[in-house]
Amino acid sequence: MKKKCIIAISVVVSVILLIVILSFTLFSLKSIEIDYRTNKLNITATDEEIIESADIDMGGSVFFRNKQYYIDNIERANPYVKVINIETVFPSSYIIHIAERQEVFSIEHNGQYYIVDEDYKVLSITDEYLSDQTNAILLNGLNIRGTSYAVGEFLKVSNSLPIYSTLYENNRPLNEQQAMIENITFTSEYDENVGQEQSAIELKFFSGQTFRLINASFGLTYKVSLMLDVYSQIFEFVDDPSDDTNNKVDENGNLLTEENLKTATIEIRNYYDYRVHDESDCYFQIYV
Repeated sequence: MKKKCIIAISVVVSVILLIVILSFTLFSLKSIEIDYRTNKLNITATDEEIIESADIDMGGSVFFRNKQYYIDNIERANPYVKVINIETVFPSSYIIHIAERQEVFSIEHNGQYYIVDEDYKVLSITDEYLSDQTNAILLNGLNIRGTSYAVGEFLKVSNSLPIYSTLYENNRPLNEQQAMIENITFTSEYDENVGQEQSAIELKFFSGQTFRLINASFGLTYKVSLMLDVYSQIFEFVDDPSDDTNNKVDENGNLLTEENLKTATIEIRNYYDYRVHDESDCYFQIYV
C-alpha cells in the first residue's frame, strides 16, 4: 500500500513538473501583435510603442498574467486607444485587439473644455470650445466630481444618461449625431403630478428645434425613437390656412406655421398611469 502511494505521488509530481516545464518553454510568450478593429486616425503611436507601453514581460508563461494591468498601462499612455481585449494565441503569442476612441462630447468644467468619448475618458483638453477644431457635441449640465483631470483619465460623473448609445441604437451613428445636434443639456424638472424632480435631457438641433425628453431615465430608448420620428416630419404639422375646421395648434393654442416650427420646443413624456401604460408608451407636445 505504501509503495502504491509513493508511485501515485511520483506520478503527480512528474505531471506538475511537466506542466511547469511546458509553461516556460512551449507556452513561453514569444510574440505580441496589434489588431485594429477600427480606423486609427487619432492614434499616433506605432504598434511597437503601444506594445512597449503595456509593460509586458516577454519569455514567461502566457498563463497566469494580469492582462488588466497591461490594458490599463496601454490606455493610460495612449488616450485614443481602447483595448477591447488581449487574446492568447497558443502556444506563445498575444494579440491586442484595439479600437479608436471617438471624440463624442465637449464638456466645460472649471474653465476648461474636456473632449471625451462615450465613457467620459479625457482625450484632449482646450481652453475654449472651438467648433471648427472638433466635431464633439457640446454637453452641458453634467455633474462632475473633482476639480481637474488630465488627458487619459475618466471623468467622475453622477447624473449621466446614455444619450449617445441610445441614439446609436436608434440607427444614428456618431457622424449623424454630430451633424444633427448642436448641444445637449442634462437637467431636471419638478413634476407636480408625482411630486418630485425628474431627470430630463434637452437637445438643441442645428435645424432650430429643441427637444426635451422628460423623465429621461425611464423609457429613454422609446423617447429618442419618438423624437427622431417627430424631427423627421416636423413640417407636416404646419397648419393649412384653407382648412378652418381642423386647425393645427401647439399646446397653447398657437397656429403652427413653417416659420415658428423652425424654433419650436417639443417635449416628449410618458403617460402617468403605469397600470395601463408601460415605458414604451410616450407622447409629444409642441410649443412655439
